[in-house]
Amino acid sequence: MGAVGILNNPRALRNRRRPETRERLRTLLGGEGEIVDAATPDELEQAVETFRKARIDVLGILGGDGTTHLALTAVTRAWGGHPLPALLPLRGGGMNTVARGHRIRGSPERILREVLRRRRAGVPLRTVDRDLLEVTPDGEIPSHGFIFGTGAVVAFLDACFRTGRPTPATNAWLLVVAAVSALWGGNFAGVLNRRERLRVTSDGDLWPDEHYLAFLAGSTPQIGFGVRAFSRFDEQPGFFHAVGVTAGIRQVAMALPAIHGGAPWRRRIALDEVARAVVLEGESIRYTVDGDLYAARRTVRVATGPTLPIVLPW
Repeated sequence: MGAVGILNNPRALRNRRRPETRERLRTLLGGEGEIVDAATPDELEQAVETFRKARIDVLGILGGDGTTHLALTAVTRAWGGHPLPALLPLRGGGMNTVARGHRIRGSPERILREVLRRRRAGVPLRTVDRDLLEVTPDGEIPSHGFIFGTGAVVAFLDACFRTGRPTPATNAWLLVVAAVSALWGGNFAGVLNRRERLRVTSDGDLWPDEHYLAFLAGSTPQIGFGVRAFSRFDEQPGFFHAVGVTAGIRQVAMALPAIHGGAPWRRRIALDEVARAVVLEGESIRYTVDGDLYAARRTVRVATGPTLPIVLPW
């Protein structure tokens, strides 16, 4: 059995509010692992190298979805094709979408305590295998995560970040504003309703529609706020759920309760399928991976990346 490595992002929402959490986790770990801070790219690289040399078999992330995405990108590169350590989301961020999607609840202390209890008792950890998305802009260095989005998703995140306080409460309030604006034709709906011209090729097949409200891809069930946008994410191993939203924002808002519950996407709302690789071609494509924003000049390739286990504490 290897060690437990916990990557702590001091800038994550929970850590800013409760900085004492780090010390509590260190005390719980004892001699069974190490907790390392990483608030910059250089610190992240050093932390990952520390974990690689320690041959950890569980990677805990005390941060949110963005921290997890950056950490998994660094770990995937450092491990160089070898099996990745099991991911333990410790719910240190604002949205914690990956954790929520796998019904991981409770405080970081409670989650870690349960995992250590099982390890000390010699009980195998309960895990589920998930394929990462590998997102490559313009043929450059790929990044890895669980959720990809363009169009209205990026516009919504822009609005969240412009508030200066992208907390769960702020984001939830903006979601309500967006839904009301969509139903009544408000200004926010106009921003979200802009179409993006994309040429989409999925596993070599060209999709029929070229104008999208948003293009989504996921290898986890939820896109945020408990919305199960990727109901087919685990339909086939090695594939992810790709969704091209073709309807207007008002139609999407009206369908949101059904989508929230995991209902299949209706053909009048979106095109969707499971895929191994999707290539988007357009002009200055802005996109998100797990809540972090990026841009590509001409193309973005979203493909099935490496598999890793996610630890389910309960």
